[in-house]
Amino acid sequence: MAPRNPYAPATPRPASVARAFRSLQPAHREILTETVFRDRSVNEAAVSLGLPVGEVKVRVYHALRALHNALGT
Repeated sequence: MAPRNPYAPATPRPASVARAFRSLQPAHREILTETVFRDRSVNEAAVSLGLPVGEVKVRVYHALRALHNALGT
C-alpha cells in the first residue's frame, strides 16, 4: 500500500456525510438520491422526476455544492 499523501484532502467519515446529507434541503436530497444512491444517469433521473435533463444537471450541481459546504470542506 502506498503511503498517504500529506497534501491530499481528508476523506470525510460516513457518519459526517450522512449528517451533512440530512441537513440538505429536500430538493437537494431528492436529486442526489436519484443520481447517486439509485445510480441513475441524468437522463434516467430526468424521466423519473419528470424534469428536463438540463434542470437535473443544474440541481445536481447545486446539491453537490450544498453537500460540500455542509461538510465544511
